[in-house]
Amino acid sequence: MSKLNAEERKARDNERFAQRVDERRVKGEDVVAYALANEKAYKFLTKPEKHELKQRQAALKNEVKLTEQEKLKLREQQELEKIEATFTEQ
Repeated sequence: MSKLNAEERKARDNERFAQRVDERRVKGEDVVAYALANEKAYKFLTKPEKHELKQRQAALKNEVKLTEQEKLKLREQQELEKIEATFTEQ
């Protein structure tokens, strides 16, 4: 087996990814979820699928941001309770 140069490997990998995306699309699977999990699949999505991917990414970022804010509020509340407990003990 001959060794492939970088360009040939990239072309081969791109072909494989295009094939995987097409297979998932034919099976009726969620191609956008696949692209979320594997960034290399992004360039093989259709325009509407790319748009949906961007919307889902934004929603995920908002969800993570909210979760982080909730954790921060909880930490602050716990610290306040500790401070109050030290004052009540004295």
